[in-house]
Amino acid sequence: MSHVILDALNTCINQYQPKRILVGFSGGVDSTVLLHGLSQLSLSQPIIALHVHHGLSLHADEWAQQCQSVCAQLGVTFMCERVQVNTQTGSLEQAARQARYGVFEKYVMDGDALLLGHHQDDQIETFMMRLMRGSGMTGLTAMESERALSHGQLLRPLLNISREQIEGYAQQWQLPFVEDESNDDTTLDRNWWRHEMLPLLNQRYPQAQQSIVKTISILQTEHTLLNDLIDPIYKEVVDKQGRLDSNKLARQSWSIQCQLIRKWLEQHNRYPLLADKQIRVLLNDVMNARVDAEPMFRWQDNEVRRHNGKLYVMPRLPEMDTTAFVQNFNGASAPQLPAGQLRWQPGLGLKPSEYQLALYQGSLKARPINRPNKALKKWFQEFDIPPWQRPFWPVLLKNGEVVAVPGLFVCQGYACENGWQFSFQM
Repeated sequence: MSHVILDALNTCINQYQPKRILVGFSGGVDSTVLLHGLSQLSLSQPIIALHVHHGLSLHADEWAQQCQSVCAQLGVTFMCERVQVNTQTGSLEQAARQARYGVFEKYVMDGDALLLGHHQDDQIETFMMRLMRGSGMTGLTAMESERALSHGQLLRPLLNISREQIEGYAQQWQLPFVEDESNDDTTLDRNWWRHEMLPLLNQRYPQAQQSIVKTISILQTEHTLLNDLIDPIYKEVVDKQGRLDSNKLARQSWSIQCQLIRKWLEQHNRYPLLADKQIRVLLNDVMNARVDAEPMFRWQDNEVRRHNGKLYVMPRLPEMDTTAFVQNFNGASAPQLPAGQLRWQPGLGLKPSEYQLALYQGSLKARPINRPNKALKKWFQEFDIPPWQRPFWPVLLKNGEVVAVPGLFVCQGYACENGWQFSFQM
C-alpha cells in the first residue's frame, strides 16, 4: 500500500524539481498522508505545511494545534494563517476555497511547488457535480494534476490514488488526522455524492469509477488540444499583466470569445468557472458598454471590470475607508492588506529601514528617481492604474514623506542596490 503512494510522490518531485515544497495541510486524512509520505522520501528540498484556519468550525483551533503537533513530529515547518470567509455570496465551500487559495498564492514563490492531497474519488465527485450543473468541456475536465500559479506550480500527485488506498496508508502507519464533522453533512452536494449517490452507482455499475476516470482523461486530452489551437489568439488578446484587450476580443467570433473568456479565467487560477449564460451576460454588459464607461460584472465574490479597453478580473474589493489604514513595516513579515498581495525580494530597490505602510491618497506628493515631484494622483494616471485599484495600493512613508510606491517606483534618495525590490498584485 505504501509504495504506490510513495512512488507517486517521488515521481512528482523528480519531474518538477521544485526549490521548496509547500503542502496544503488541513490535517485531514488526505493531506496528512501526503505530508507523511513526503517526509519519508529524504528529500533535499525544505517542506513547509500551510494550514489555513477558516474559523468555520468550533474545533478549528484544535485542528490547528493538531496540525502543528504532526508537523513537529515529522520535522516539517508549520505555518498557520487565519482567514475571514465571506459567507454572504455564493456557496460556503466556494468561499472557503477562494480564501484558502488566496493564502496559497501569498506564500508560493517562483520555483516552488504547492502540493494538494486531492485523490481519484475527489476527481470523480467534482466531475459528477459539474455534470449536474451542465458544465462544458472545461468544467468536465475536473481537476488538473498540475497547473501554473502566479508564482510556482500547483501539483496534485495523488489524483490517480483512491480514497481506499489513502485510508489504508493512514491505517498502516497509524497516522492521527482531523475528522471534520461537516464531511458527514449530506445537505452539502459533495458529501451527498460521496455518501449517497456514488455508492449506489458503484453497486449498479461496478466499473463506474474506472469509466468516469477514463472519460475525464479523454476530455482533458481534447481540452488540451482546444487550448493549443486557441493559444495563438489568446496570446494576441492578453497582455503580460494578464489583462484582456476588449477591442481585440470583439474582433473574434462569438464562440471564440466565449472560449477565450474561459481560458482567461482558468489562467487566473482561483476564480470559479462561469456558466454559458454568465459568459453571455459578461460579454454583453462589459463589452457593449459605452467607450468612456467602466462597466463591471460580478459573480459570487469576484469581479470583471473594464478600464481603457482592458478587462481585469479580481476578488470583490472591500468597502472601507482606506485613508485610515497605516502599519509599521520593516521587511520582517508580510503586511495584512485589505486587497492585493505585496511581495519583495533582494535587489535594486528601497533601502531597508523602518517605514510606515499606508494606502494611496491622491494628494500625497512623490518624486521618483530622476523624475519631477508631483501628486500621487498624477503618477497613478501616468502609470494607468485603474481608479478602483488606487485606494488599495500600498505606499511606503518615512516621517510623512513618500519613499516608494510598490510595483511603480522608489523615490529620489531612498534607493540602494541591496534593497527591497517590491511587486504588488491585485
